[in-house]
Amino acid sequence: MKHPARLIRKPLTFAVGWLVLTGLVSGCKTTFRTVDERFMAQPAAHRHVQILPIWFEGAGNIDHSLSTNDLQMLCRQTGKELARTIQRVLQSKRYKIVGPVQVLYGDEIFSQPAVETWRSLEVVRLDFCRNLLGQYPAFADSRPLTFQTNTTLGFFRYMATWDHARLEHNPFHYQITPALTNVLTRIGATNSDAVLLVDTKAFFESEHKQAKRTVWNWTGGGLIAVTEVGVNAAFFAVAVLAEASGPPPPLWVDPFWHSDNSLQHSIALVDVHTREVLWLNREDFKHQDPHEAGILADTVIATLADLPPISLR
Repeated sequence: MKHPARLIRKPLTFAVGWLVLTGLVSGCKTTFRTVDERFMAQPAAHRHVQILPIWFEGAGNIDHSLSTNDLQMLCRQTGKELARTIQRVLQSKRYKIVGPVQVLYGDEIFSQPAVETWRSLEVVRLDFCRNLLGQYPAFADSRPLTFQTNTTLGFFRYMATWDHARLEHNPFHYQITPALTNVLTRIGATNSDAVLLVDTKAFFESEHKQAKRTVWNWTGGGLIAVTEVGVNAAFFAVAVLAEASGPPPPLWVDPFWHSDNSLQHSIALVDVHTREVLWLNREDFKHQDPHEAGILADTVIATLADLPPISLR
């Protein structure tokens, strides 16, 4: 008679092998948030931060209640408040801001020699927003970016085809364009350990559009909503009378108009010496008024929530 251990050895070996094969096929994905583990180990090494001139792009419903000049003024006011808010949030996490913080607006015209600095900044912005962040789709709701390490399956596909597209992108191995070093030299950022890249897009709803939305929601939208509730109640009553096994699926199409106001923050912390990304996030905030200082502050705090605080020991 065989020993019991011998009887279960073969099935156990088969089961372990099957689990390993399943892990290889599934890819063994490791999900993490917006922080590089190397940065998490020593965040204090990057305490001194230079905030690169903030890119601010504003748009709005241009009509008789919001002229182009009005929009320009709103952008200037919001951009200045954005700069102050970012500084406050970083300081609350015990980072030390190096140098002044400037804001660049899309409608500004630069003169020599500032135009050379602006061109280098534009190269950095395109690399940051297009080459790095462009690989990650924007979410319909407000949520932080989530990244994944390269999967095992992706690695084997890469080994078989040598196609870099088979590998999942790791943003924390990404080096920002060398134009960043040129910009830092031009603005005199010599005492910083890291540089913060900020690109913000805002949309301002005009008063006229807001008034139209309010009127519709209290008239046509409310009427459609009441009608939909009545139709659903009738369907439910029919299902009860017919002794159906379950309630019918609800019929609902949102009849209300929502605010056009919105904000999007794209922010990254980059090592000054290696130009590698240490921390990265992009969040969209729908129906949020950029002109409201409290709302603007809440969106900045939410976007920077995962940035590790400095622990002074």
